Amino acid sequence: MCEMNRREFVGGVFGSALAMAWPQAANAADRNTSGAAAVDDLDVVLAPVLRESGLPALAAGAVKEGRICAAGAVGLRMAGAPARVTVEEKFHIGSCTKAMTATLAAMAVEEDKLKWESSLASIFPERRDKMDSAFREVTLEMLLTHRAGLPHDGSYYGKPRAPVTEQRLAYMDAVLAEPPPNKVDSFNYSNAGYLIAGAMLERVTAKSWEEAIRERLFKPLAMTTAGFGVAMTDRQTDQPWGHVLKDNNFVPRYGDNHRALGPAGTVHCSIKDYLKFAALHASLGSRPPGLLNKESCDKLHEPAKDGYAMGWGVVDRSWARGKALTHAGSNTMNYFVVWVAPKLDFALAVATNAAGDKAPAALDRVAGALVKKFCS
Repeated sequence: MCEMNRREFVGGVFGSALAMAWPQAANAADRNTSGAAAVDDLDVVLAPVLRESGLPALAAGAVKEGRICAAGAVGLRMAGAPARVTVEEKFHIGSCTKAMTATLAAMAVEEDKLKWESSLASIFPERRDKMDSAFREVTLEMLLTHRAGLPHDGSYYGKPRAPVTEQRLAYMDAVLAEPPPNKVDSFNYSNAGYLIAGAMLERVTAKSWEEAIRERLFKPLAMTTAGFGVAMTDRQTDQPWGHVLKDNNFVPRYGDNHRALGPAGTVHCSIKDYLKFAALHASLGSRPPGLLNKESCDKLHEPAKDGYAMGWGVVDRSWARGKALTHAGSNTMNYFVVWVAPKLDFALAVATNAAGDKAPAALDRVAGALVKKFCS
């Protein structure tokens, strides 16, 4: 169910989107009782893009110097149903989860629980003989930069009702037992690598990846809407459904990637909550203080091969004053894009509850409008 390709980490180029006019939105989306500046309401920006693309829903937001400066959401939770989305809706972020897994790894390195050069054989010595010899010295850093020689995916997850940590080990055993399908140390985008990196984190923390990310990221960042897999309750329309494009129409689709693929891409959350994570990277670890140091951020943002760092594609953009971090994510039913400009302490995110040819261009158009407003 994973639909992950090169576009997922290079994002759009904002071509004509930068020429999009910024409407005079009423600053009424969010105003807190402390007198903080209002948040620009993006609904008037999103509405024409939604109408022209035919997508069921769109949500977007931006954060600058730690303050959410724009947010909005328009459209329907499910095509053909009356329930409308709000800015608090939980959108699936797909492979944008990878930067979160890499951030957890950096925290483990800071705490001396892991090293970037920790190998699979050193973390799983009891499984060493099961591994093809080419994989034994593959390191955590190689996994997070897609240089481990692993396949794009993999299909064996062990017993269906086994604990998710056991399923990840079963998956790892099956994938590592075969010779590498790609040259080790060459770049080949791989969900398998992130799943195995998640298993390494589980081994050294004695917690499931889900427990660790809730404790180390979601809780300290106050990401109260964050969770895993489908967000709706028992197929109800209390949260956005995913959609696929069929005969030029978006058709509702229920489901997600296998839960064992969590470290590679199963997180959902609101746009505002995601921006709290993006702000951590936009500020190079200074917001909030004490969660991740600047050295770790620099490491996470340094590309290894083909412009890919650890959970981030890295490109030069004039509007970002140089380095920009980007990623996109899709579980084939949803689409999500993030851009981070550390030199500006700025980040933006755009989401839709659909996938297909129309989604990337629509999200790029919204992203371009945000760049024009806040980075010109």
